[in-house]
Amino acid sequence: MIVRSVLGKNIIPAAVIFLSAAFSVYADISFENPDINPDNKIVFSVNHDISGAQSYRTAFYADAATASDVRILTCYPEKMELLSSGSVLQFRNRYGTARYSVADSNLSWITRTESIPSNADRIIPQSVSPDGKWICYVKKTSSASGSLILKNSSTFQETVLDSAADFSYDSVPVRWSPDSSILLYEKSGSVYFCEPKAAFQKVQLTESYRKIGDGKISSVCWANEKTLVFIDRDIVYKISANELYTRGLYAPVVGSGTPSGRLPSEFDERYDRFWVNKACDSMVLIQRNNFALSFRLAKDGFERLEPSAAKYLSDNRGSVIGAELLWAGDGSSVLWIDILGMTDGKRRSCIYRESDGFSLVSIIENSGEPAVSPDGKSVAFSAGESLYVYDISQWKQSGRLSGEKVVSYAWSGNNTVYAGGVSSVREWKLKVPGSDSGSARTLFLSSVGTVFWRTPSLISASDSVRSDTFYDYNPVKNVWQKSAASDEDTVPAAKVQNGKYRVFTGATQNKKFADTLYIRTLSGKSVTRPLFPDTAVKSDGRKKVALAIDAIDDITGLGQILSVLKEYDIPATFFINGEFIRRYPLETNQIVSSGFDCASMFFSTADLTSKEFVVDEDFVRRGLARNEDEFFSATGRELSLIWHAPSYKSDPSIRKAGDNSGYKYAEAGRFSLDTITLEDAAEGIPGYLSASQIISFYEENTVDGSIIPVTAGISDGERTDYLYEKLDLLIGTLLDKGFEFVLVRDILH
Repeated sequence: MIVRSVLGKNIIPAAVIFLSAAFSVYADISFENPDINPDNKIVFSVNHDISGAQSYRTAFYADAATASDVRILTCYPEKMELLSSGSVLQFRNRYGTARYSVADSNLSWITRTESIPSNADRIIPQSVSPDGKWICYVKKTSSASGSLILKNSSTFQETVLDSAADFSYDSVPVRWSPDSSILLYEKSGSVYFCEPKAAFQKVQLTESYRKIGDGKISSVCWANEKTLVFIDRDIVYKISANELYTRGLYAPVVGSGTPSGRLPSEFDERYDRFWVNKACDSMVLIQRNNFALSFRLAKDGFERLEPSAAKYLSDNRGSVIGAELLWAGDGSSVLWIDILGMTDGKRRSCIYRESDGFSLVSIIENSGEPAVSPDGKSVAFSAGESLYVYDISQWKQSGRLSGEKVVSYAWSGNNTVYAGGVSSVREWKLKVPGSDSGSARTLFLSSVGTVFWRTPSLISASDSVRSDTFYDYNPVKNVWQKSAASDEDTVPAAKVQNGKYRVFTGATQNKKFADTLYIRTLSGKSVTRPLFPDTAVKSDGRKKVALAIDAIDDITGLGQILSVLKEYDIPATFFINGEFIRRYPLETNQIVSSGFDCASMFFSTADLTSKEFVVDEDFVRRGLARNEDEFFSATGRELSLIWHAPSYKSDPSIRKAGDNSGYKYAEAGRFSLDTITLEDAAEGIPGYLSASQIISFYEENTVDGSIIPVTAGISDGERTDYLYEKLDLLIGTLLDKGFEFVLVRDILH
């Protein structure tokens, strides 16, 4: 991983990680290295390596005599949240939710699965209030919707804010005030506010009197704890937090707030985002991930705002896939833009200093999301095998924690960061003025290399990254301390029997598991039983499904599609039309360099079943050959010998002509649901569905061997939304249903 300064001042080398062209093939869940002590207690690990989910090895403890008292000894930090004013760390992963008490140095599970999870269940996002007292999340009730829940993090009491909220794996549709006293939330096309305490005490005004205005949660932004900013179409309003109830009660009279200017164009709440500084006199707007505009807000009035700085974000280096603005404590800011490289398919973050007119100051390879300290002075981000902290205003490194890849992190105050790594969770005290250096200590293990009984009563484990580093387990606090042992030869051989029982891994009829863990009784009546009965129940292997990404003649959603596929690390087949290749040779290479299989969608977008011209075998042969040549000319690669006609419109003679050309035809229901437009529906053409409805359709109708088409661009007509915008939700839904994603060629084989 590399963080490099554009100004040439610093280069930070580290291990370079690159998602290779060969995506991880589904590998089963396996049980490893069982070790039994004289008291019939077993330790072992379970290795998950499922496509579409994070891979890690979890340590377990169980009683062989009762096949019970199963404990999880490690906690992988897939998601991390800071609760109760920083006194509690919450961790969520496939096994459940655990909390670590900072004061007691104790880790305990508050919810956990009873058996071994066999699907690649996606961890849902949560939005935690700045003081850590409240949690918001959407509890799924269907594939694309759920209930928006407000939860007390200490008492676990819940209340429903919206029973029909859109579900997303990216974010929760809420905005917390900086002092946690007010929550803004989106419901049915409007934005409302509530006070968390009042919501549970049932003393709030009726919701209709707590309305901010029409729009999505993207339409509002907190400038500071006293002021929020709301955009209604092209007008920017400032609203005092102290006046929310007054404005809610008398909105028809007092309006939406104090006008602070008019934008050059109407704000698109679906795709645009904006940020306002604490002084509430500066705003940065990003339109459709294409343009960044900086404005000085007026004190009041409807005057037209003129941008003080502007930046066109898209260029030949890559596709923009995300953006964030980081306000520094002194009022300066930097623009954080995530791109997917055009020539190598790598993810990069480009950092622009807004005060210099959006000048590029740094590029970070494969970075995690930025996390800003409470005082706004510093930002933490992961990159490669390290976690970095930078001073935002100077954009200068102020700290680095190395040793392992960090997957989640959170600030506790302004000088402490909790780092959830692939091997351990650490507390990192940053270097502060007057001290010599920062320090880090291990709180507990995320994963293990090997877990074993060092003595009949002491459980130890090797570090999953550093095999010569060992930890001893504290059963009282459920945490690990570094062991004095440092030589691999000190690891005793695993004991698989003790005279009463033998433990071993063996074959299972459950094809979701590579094996399972058995306990055999050696005295009395001989009995062999699996520790986890579900893992031995006969079950078919994962049902297979393939994504057919159709690149026709537009690139609007391509970057987002590539980013989601890489994030989930799943394969997909891109069907590329000749018109797409001719218009977008750079993007065609981007697909190839990202490592995806490429197939043919003929050389033109013409309807091959049209009666306007004759389509014979020679025409099909020449059209496929021309597309091969144009793809080779653009990329230097060959297309896979798989194809489908534009818009999946074909007949038996067309498909036979393709067969005779050496191609296999990929059929996906003969149409793409996400290309049917509102204009089509108005003309009586059936089948129009929103993206959420399409996902629900596939959830109900996908079977083993299905090919699901997703269009990479926009249609010649209007739609309320596109399937590519919710591709992560489609993938997550099918993974939760137990499907395995494969290439189209694997379906047709």
